[in-house]
Amino acid sequence: MVTKIAENIYQAVVPLPNNPLREINAYLITGEKNLLVDTGFNRPECQAALQSAFDELGIDKADIFITHLHSDHCGLICQFAKEGCTLLAGETDGELMNFEAGNLYWKMLDDLFLKYGFPKAHFGRNTDIHPGRKYCHEGRVNFTYVAEGDVLHYGGYDWQVVETPGHTPGHMGLYNQEHKIYLCGDHILGTITPNICIELGVENPLQDYLNSLKKVEQLDVKLLLTAHGTPVEDMYGRIKELYQHHEHRLAEVVQILGDKQKTAYDVAKDMTWEIMCKDWESFPAPQKWFATGEAISHLQYLFHKGIVQRVEQDGIYYYQNK
Repeated sequence: MVTKIAENIYQAVVPLPNNPLREINAYLITGEKNLLVDTGFNRPECQAALQSAFDELGIDKADIFITHLHSDHCGLICQFAKEGCTLLAGETDGELMNFEAGNLYWKMLDDLFLKYGFPKAHFGRNTDIHPGRKYCHEGRVNFTYVAEGDVLHYGGYDWQVVETPGHTPGHMGLYNQEHKIYLCGDHILGTITPNICIELGVENPLQDYLNSLKKVEQLDVKLLLTAHGTPVEDMYGRIKELYQHHEHRLAEVVQILGDKQKTAYDVAKDMTWEIMCKDWESFPAPQKWFATGEAISHLQYLFHKGIVQRVEQDGIYYYQNK
């Protein structure tokens, strides 16, 4: 079932089975050429739901715009890439998407997390626990790369490409100035805070994310279309809440460190998480992974600000307050 959001803009809710996010909002922009924004996991349940939305709108095919590299957004790109369709993404995340379709990406990401203290002995390789690995797209995608300021024409709208790194290194959104509509992917979410996690080739993702929030604050937005949850009525108020969230998180991390030397995994254990588990040991393994990634991003921000110091012992990073 699709929901009409605005003239020629429709929302298709795609389920994400056995995932805390529960579902993703894919958007279909119809016209002389159609555009699909994001897809869902590479799972039959996701494919069936998205195909149902195409059928309901009488669409045979569409160009595809992928906001970022996470598999809940790009997993079905190959299934919906029909002949003659243009597949659009930013170059940074596009290259990572093609890299993550193979095993080397996941091995390198494993090694990165091990360096920040994630215990391999407890979980094995992340290929066993990471939903993004399980439901990734298959094979190399021939993307047409777009960049900040490029304009795409779909549904009678001019869509300006907005680069918002942070949630991923090359996260992208689409903005229409005339109607003040912003398709923001995972950059801003209404009911949860976007996960800010370390990634290959990135040193300070939280700083990138905060910079991107400042950029988006300059846009005139009346309708914010998010990839998860319901549309956010007041983008500017939500951005303030996100600033406050990360300020509190940073203060919490400093407090958790105290006078001890700890890994990011050790810090993640004691951070506050809104998840239905009685304690850290009850967390599902994938959620421990994402929580550790969030801890890393905050510790790295504090490290680059000179508030904490980082030392390496036996190939593992440890943090402590100065």
